[in-house]
Amino acid sequence: MPLKVFLSSSLRKYVSQYNPVEGIEFELEDKSTVAEICRKINVPVEQIKVIMVNGRNAEFDFVLKGNERIGLFPSIGGG
Repeated sequence: MPLKVFLSSSLRKYVSQYNPVEGIEFELEDKSTVAEICRKINVPVEQIKVIMVNGRNAEFDFVLKGNERIGLFPSIGGG
């Protein structure tokens, strides 16, 4: 089952040749959590502040079944 992951701003540096329009697409063999997917694509979970799955807020332990769109966002500082 296909899975699409989109990375925001500073998270993109962890995936070489990341295309922000297409994201990262791959087949999900078994059910996996968001944290497992982050490890699979080499994005450190400590750098992620917000997780969206199919447009809804999610946590690292959210179980993915396939056919989802995941958005990962870092914390944003301001002054």
